[in-house]
Amino acid sequence: MLDPSACYDFTVARPLSTRSTDGRRWSLEYPKVAFYPIRLPNAERDLIVLLGPEPHFRWPELAPAIVAYARAAGVESMLTLGAYVGPVTHHSAPVVRRTLDPVLGERLGELELQDTDYEGPTAFVTALLHAAAAGGITAASLWVATPPYLQAGNPVAALALLEATGKVTRLPLDAERLREVADSFLHDVEAALEEHPELAEQLKEMLESEADDDDEDSLDLRGRAHWRGPDPDRPPPDAPPGLPSGKALVEAVEKYLRQRKDDELPPPPPPAGPAV
Repeated sequence: MLDPSACYDFTVARPLSTRSTDGRRWSLEYPKVAFYPIRLPNAERDLIVLLGPEPHFRWPELAPAIVAYARAAGVESMLTLGAYVGPVTHHSAPVVRRTLDPVLGERLGELELQDTDYEGPTAFVTALLHAAAAGGITAASLWVATPPYLQAGNPVAALALLEATGKVTRLPLDAERLREVADSFLHDVEAALEEHPELAEQLKEMLESEADDDDEDSLDLRGRAHWRGPDPDRPPPDAPPGLPSGKALVEAVEKYLRQRKDDELPPPPPPAGPAV
């Protein structure tokens, strides 16, 4: 694990104070970037997963240090994952890629993962990508687009990113449970939109445009110009024109989910004695 003091401004990424379930102990947990080894007995290789919030400080030092640790642990290739806000609906989750290795770039192109031509302010995973290239590790980044009106967790996007990861790494990844969650998520969003037709109307034009492409492969992005140009490294500050505000639809979805939860709660048990 990296030293949190070297990575974070704790007034921005606040430490968490928690109490044990028995109420006897308090603990303080700082944000962290840490490595987690995963053994895959039935695969050609194992995994080391790096998880953590994006560091605030010392990128030029942290990125090479992470790559050096990975090399010492036997890492031969690296894949970073991320998401960005793009002009897509909750039905779509296109994945784009970037690599500094021309040979790997050709292979990713054969997997129908479109390259991104974005230039501009970038994220820490891009610093890792360049550090890996400088350190002699083959590396690539995968980014999935998410709609600007759903800022919470998006299992549809997570599923698309995991499936693309499986294609690139050729590792056995079991996504069946996540696929069920994604299907349930789509159902819940559609139900919320039915209860709020004014929001659904604002999405109608984009949904109809997407329906014209239903027969295409979900990862075949060639020629679909409305997916070119979004920033895969830094979400744009404003939603594309014509889409509802994120706050409006998120509130609608949350209201529906609360109502659904209340409807599913069992009725309270009858009183044990006579009512007073």
